[in-house]
Amino acid sequence: MFLSKVGDVYYLFFSDEIGSRHKVSTKCRKKPEALTFLRQFKQNEFERRKKLKAIFFSDFIEQFKVYSSSVHTLKTQKTNSSAFKEFLRVEGNKPLHSIGIREIEHFLSKKKQEASEWTARKYYGSLASAFEKAVQWNYLEENPFRKVAKPKGREIIPVFFTESDFRLLLSVIEDRDFKELCITALLSGLRLGELLALQWNDIDFNSKVILVRNTETFTTKSRKNRIVPMSDELFRVIGERKERIRFECGIVFHNKYGGKLLDTTVSHYFKLYVIDAGINDKLHFHSLRHSFASALVMSGVSLYAVQKLLGHTTSKTTEIYSHLMPQQLHFEVNKGLHSIEGSLLNPIEKK
Repeated sequence: MFLSKVGDVYYLFFSDEIGSRHKVSTKCRKKPEALTFLRQFKQNEFERRKKLKAIFFSDFIEQFKVYSSSVHTLKTQKTNSSAFKEFLRVEGNKPLHSIGIREIEHFLSKKKQEASEWTARKYYGSLASAFEKAVQWNYLEENPFRKVAKPKGREIIPVFFTESDFRLLLSVIEDRDFKELCITALLSGLRLGELLALQWNDIDFNSKVILVRNTETFTTKSRKNRIVPMSDELFRVIGERKERIRFECGIVFHNKYGGKLLDTTVSHYFKLYVIDAGINDKLHFHSLRHSFASALVMSGVSLYAVQKLLGHTTSKTTEIYSHLMPQQLHFEVNKGLHSIEGSLLNPIEKK
């Protein structure tokens, strides 16, 4: 914090608690008057900072975790916990108000080196959200993450199953329940969590639709309910499963005791089946959802319709499949440039 004369007037230059530099006019031409302004400013700043609740980062995140447990999905909570743990490891436990631009940029740079741009971007989202809550709880006056650019994520083309890949996969799965789970995933585009939370009363066999909904024990990623129509083949598979199960159970895909399957268990066994089938080892359970979307796009279904079926909150997420619709894009280009091409092929004659 210092005074400097700009023209005929003294200005006060200072940095706030998150590292941002500021300049304030003292409106004073004489140095003694400017020094009086400086002393008053320091006193006001002292009083302002006293009003903020002093808390260390580790104590704040414990409070945030309690709050998070009531509003966020388990997956989000796990991601947040990883971000908090890594931030503590890299930056140490500091008073929350002392964490500014320098610390954030250093942390993100470190994560890019140790992991990836994608990991840094994911952790940025978790921490920025937590610090926004810190502002609401009066621990901070402003969120320092608002002054730091979010790491850019690379555009990654999703891996999906070819028809022969999926046939090979099914050929090595002897467990009929697991096989039906995989087929349902491919033909519905449901996320693994949505499939494992699916109950029989969510399926309307008369209208041939599946209701993906929020319950007391499950929250959809978008926090919104949606309806997914069943194809004839999916309707047949689900119908046969309902007739085949040995005991009354509300959950469509359950373990042998009628309880809920764990997503980690399903993902683990799925990966083993992929290896046994000798297909692309980058394929994972979520690839079935990508395969559902890819098949629709390549068949000419609009990205808007695919977005609604997948439950994406924005079209940007669905756009990762846009490279699969070259025929539709060619049609649109030809349609849009028809009039221009006509004028180019028939130039105006000179008089």
